[in-house]
Amino acid sequence: MSAYQDFEEKSVDKAVDKACSELGIRPDQLKYDIISHGSSGIFGLVGAKKAVIRVVLPEGDAGEPSADFDPDEDVTEPDDEDKTASALVDEAFGPSQKAGAQSAPEGQQASLDSDKRVEIVKWVQGFLDRVICLVSPDSTVSVNEDPQVLRFEIKGGDSARLIGKKGQTLDAIHYLVEKGVYKQFGSTLPIEIDVEGYLEKRRSDLTALASRLAQKAQQTGKPMVINRISAQDRRVVHLSLRDNREVRTQSVGNGDLRKLLIMPKKKSQAKSANSGSQ
Repeated sequence: MSAYQDFEEKSVDKAVDKACSELGIRPDQLKYDIISHGSSGIFGLVGAKKAVIRVVLPEGDAGEPSADFDPDEDVTEPDDEDKTASALVDEAFGPSQKAGAQSAPEGQQASLDSDKRVEIVKWVQGFLDRVICLVSPDSTVSVNEDPQVLRFEIKGGDSARLIGKKGQTLDAIHYLVEKGVYKQFGSTLPIEIDVEGYLEKRRSDLTALASRLAQKAQQTGKPMVINRISAQDRRVVHLSLRDNREVRTQSVGNGDLRKLLIMPKKKSQAKSANSGSQ
């Protein structure tokens, strides 16, 4: 049986070039199927999908999985998408003011002094005011602070346009806000942006999905996968299953849209977790 390996890039041609380079063969020798042609996504930033080809490996080359497992950090080296987001932030608010710190691990909260929180709230408020002025001038933004998360709520105006198909426009706005905060202040903290209660409904749906997949993982003994899920949605799943002693969650891959695995714990791990909680 032939062995296969998937290669992904921004276009099919680039994926072919990558495969030829890594396998050391000419393009006319490469045998492959196109799994995905890719798409540019919203604003060219969020929802973008890379082209994927499945290559028949030359004999003697078993191939290796390309997924990059990163269970804790939500920060990756900047790619072209990140650079584009930074350029948009620069254009709107000027170059970075501070640099350095990394963001908090998924499912955990960042700790910032009160003065920096005030600065971040003011910056995000100004950013959202400018964005919704362009998309939905009749909308208004309010902020609700608590020790765990900064919640910005957008009401009125053309809410459907701000949310977008399956929440993609709202995801894009949230993506730019998070990248902008990190670029301006060198640190991050949990930020939620909601439009007319849409985020709360999506959180409820994600929590229910996570519960179903966790139960299935326990029953089958196999990991369940949620594909191409945003950092904000991954955080919801991580937190919803945090107290489940039978499963653990792990993010897989690079970029903002990753896979999220819900994996059954080994019996020894589950027993240890249960005894530790008593």
